[in-house]
Amino acid sequence: MTFERVSLVIPVYNQLMHTMQCVESIQRLPDQAGELIIIDNGSTDGTSEYLKGSGARVITNAVNLGCAKAWNQGIRASRGDVIGILSNDIVLTLGWLPALMSFMERTRCGIVSPAMREGPLDYELDHYAAEFTTACRTATRRGVRGPCMVIRRVVFDRIGLFDEEFVYGGCEDTDFLWRAEKAGFTATVTGSAFVHHFGMVTQKAIKRQESQSYPAKNAEYFQTKWGRTVRGNWFQRRWTDFQEALIERYERIRYGHALVERG
Repeated sequence: MTFERVSLVIPVYNQLMHTMQCVESIQRLPDQAGELIIIDNGSTDGTSEYLKGSGARVITNAVNLGCAKAWNQGIRASRGDVIGILSNDIVLTLGWLPALMSFMERTRCGIVSPAMREGPLDYELDHYAAEFTTACRTATRRGVRGPCMVIRRVVFDRIGLFDEEFVYGGCEDTDFLWRAEKAGFTATVTGSAFVHHFGMVTQKAIKRQESQSYPAKNAEYFQTKWGRTVRGNWFQRRWTDFQEALIERYERIRYGHALVERG
């Protein structure tokens, strides 16, 4: 089945092997989005050559413009009325897109993310995903997972695109979520869909090789914009940690899994 109304947008910057895993996990599945748009942020490791034969629509930047600008390029170029935003260190599983679209239609949520496991891919993914989604098909959690989320175009029409003042990557997904919720949209993680996420592969490489200062700049800009940090003051951080621990414990007792697992 082809979901013509869905456009997938993936920014990439080097990390060829992860990009290959991501793209090939999309291509192997029977359910396909209407279009796949990949933004190459000035890769120098063979990614550009690989993408020429990927079958995707490729937008090439001379330099790394970061997540927010690349996402926005893809959104502007897309035709779907639902846009999937994916990191290139995601591996997708059977039924992920039908499950997200079914959940979005049923609940009328503006933004939906799948459950995910983060860390090394040292387990049999397809078998695990099938068992997970069977056990957790009714499980939900408020919020989104920035590495993989599908968003109704009406959300962008109402609140605008991602804030391009955030450089490279970091805080732009939280900023977008808060703006969407402020505008009345609901964002939810559903256990009916499952993906694997290696975990900030590109951002870690940038920190090691190019810049260690940008996270602090993004955090400073976020605080100026919202009057607080992402995690807030001491009390807010402790309260959030307590709530998250309680939610995870409930999910494990009720479903046998947490909707955000770490390998």
